[in-house]
Amino acid sequence: MRTIAFKLTVLCLLLITCVSAGAQSVISIYVRPDGKTDAAGSIKDPVNSLLQALVIAETKVPKQPKSIEIILREGTYFLSNTLEITKNSGWTSKVPLTIKAYKNEKAVLHGGKIIKPELLKQVTDQQYASRFLPEVRNKIRQISLDDAGIANIGKLRTFGFSRPMAPAWLEIFVNGTPGILARWPNHGTVPIVNVIDTGSIPRWGDKSNRGGTFTYAGTNRPSRWKNPEKAWISGYFMWGYADDAVQLNKIDTAEKIINTKGPAHYGFGNGKPWRAWYAYNLPEEIDTAGEYYVDQDTRTLYFMPPDNMGKVEISELETPLLAMEDVNDITLKNLYFTCGRGMGISMERTNGVKINACTFTNLGMMAIFMGKGVKPDDLSSNEGGTPTSRTAGNIVQYMYDHSTYDWESGKNNGITDCEIYNTGTGGIYMGGGNRLTLEAGNNFVENCRIHDFNRLEKTYRPGVWVTGVGNHVSNCEIYNAPSVGIFMHGNNHLIEYNNLHHLDLDADDMGALYFGRNPSEQGHIVRYNYFHHIGGQHKTMAVYHDDGACGMQVYKNVFYKAGTVAGFIGGGRDNPYTNNIFIDTKFAAHIDDRLKNWARAVLDKDGLFQQRLELVNYNKPPYSVQYPMLAKYWEDDPATPKRNTFSKNLLVNIKQRAEGHAEWLPFLADNYETNTDPGFVDYENGDFRLSKTSEVWKKIPGFEAIPMEKIGYQKRP
Repeated sequence: MRTIAFKLTVLCLLLITCVSAGAQSVISIYVRPDGKTDAAGSIKDPVNSLLQALVIAETKVPKQPKSIEIILREGTYFLSNTLEITKNSGWTSKVPLTIKAYKNEKAVLHGGKIIKPELLKQVTDQQYASRFLPEVRNKIRQISLDDAGIANIGKLRTFGFSRPMAPAWLEIFVNGTPGILARWPNHGTVPIVNVIDTGSIPRWGDKSNRGGTFTYAGTNRPSRWKNPEKAWISGYFMWGYADDAVQLNKIDTAEKIINTKGPAHYGFGNGKPWRAWYAYNLPEEIDTAGEYYVDQDTRTLYFMPPDNMGKVEISELETPLLAMEDVNDITLKNLYFTCGRGMGISMERTNGVKINACTFTNLGMMAIFMGKGVKPDDLSSNEGGTPTSRTAGNIVQYMYDHSTYDWESGKNNGITDCEIYNTGTGGIYMGGGNRLTLEAGNNFVENCRIHDFNRLEKTYRPGVWVTGVGNHVSNCEIYNAPSVGIFMHGNNHLIEYNNLHHLDLDADDMGALYFGRNPSEQGHIVRYNYFHHIGGQHKTMAVYHDDGACGMQVYKNVFYKAGTVAGFIGGGRDNPYTNNIFIDTKFAAHIDDRLKNWARAVLDKDGLFQQRLELVNYNKPPYSVQYPMLAKYWEDDPATPKRNTFSKNLLVNIKQRAEGHAEWLPFLADNYETNTDPGFVDYENGDFRLSKTSEVWKKIPGFEAIPMEKIGYQKRP
């Protein structure tokens, strides 16, 4: 697909409006959807595209203005190709550039089509209509995708834990709300009763691509499905931290046996409450407002509109809406990114780019991807791949296998005051810094609201993925997701003043904040955060130090109804918990010695941990200087948890202080436990600030107040 690029060789000399004349002025260029191609770019004579405005902007760089601003008037700016602001396409970054909406107007960058009302028609094929349930048959409408101008109607694919990320299929949005591929059941899942054949298991090296076979019980609903081989199933087929999606091969509705076309990543299992499935891509199951189905053969979309139907949109663009590469000092402000099948913004090798007060919604992938992804060799496999621009692909697995990989995320970039919601595969993916030298990236996410970010892929597609060295996430509210809120790799990250809640709602064995499986990834600080209402019916954690994780300080946080375990330490060391408040949670902490038993293989000679430690020269500067205990890792009995000190913490109505052996989690005498209100400002209504008369000041000498009023998203003028 041809991308939008600057055509500097065909620039015209156009007049523009200046805030002040002469050098060091601020040059303003105006854009309006109904402007003109050959306009001057003034507020009264705006151009009609961002592309043209960027062309004009480059012509004014030689005048050495103080800065250039492109101002978008209200309206929708449709993008049939990626908008580029890159060194290769002509932007020199010699002058700071701002792209922003005019005052309080709404400027929308749109990757799809808005469907004209006259294209919504009653179903004309009565034989096809007979497949719909009688009670909704007259409510369902059809759209000819050819008449709507949709060239690429997309294709369903496998997705889920440890599988490559890729653009979504065609999606419909009605009144700004994402549609749902027609599914059954509408809510919840159907248990796997018995597994006849688990199928091949790619996770353990079986590449025979054999589908699984299992039984279900109780329902005759699948007998209505005319073409079950076109349907897909999704769910947590084996482990509660690994969602998956595979196409059906056939269903024996008499014996209630399902056979899949391809394998699940971990195979199929039964006997656990999460081992269940739901089916989708079934026209017979359109029975609630917003459900839809795309008939690939006739290129027709069928959907059931709500009673108050207004605007109908269909996503189309699979590449990023905006790409910025090898540029610096660019600010995006008050822009609205929507209706793309891929990511909102892709950034590579940028410096000082600021994304402020922007909204990202109804995207098939993540909002912002800061770095270079990995194009998979096979969309169904997590193995291999080639580092590639403007893609995500196998980046998560690639980073796991190549833990010092620099994915060229740039430095000093910031995302502030943004809202991200209704995305398909997470919120913000951020790298930056050098894991070999421990040079900081200084990239940051600050004061953003990130929620409902797992519409399509459920596990390890976080609100924020932070990697590299020396990046930080602060004052964000991250919520309403089936699994992880913040997922971490790397060193020296700062996580502070965040409000993380209603996370891990569906998954098992997951944390709201997760890191692990690499003892060289140290130096993290987690402070002044509020973790609350974590988890659903399965075992979940607020902070998860997984499989030998080391070197994270956790202090001055509040944990309230924070999953099964607030702080879960899976065999690691040097993870002290200090001056925290734990309230109404089953276990304040967990500790185990898994590196002595079921996870001991990571300590094998030439095994995973040795490879990862030697990769960064762990016993030489800068690692030996910044993390003195790490230099003696192998001499210090690495299989035994150590120095996970629990000190000066307040525990209120905690059923048990710790799950595991007490000797591995030093619980000092300066902690205080109580089953009554210790003097909160308002325990009943969740104000966990300590009053001046609280008994805690005496019970824990030196305990410091936690500034609850500074935590979370802060409204700004």
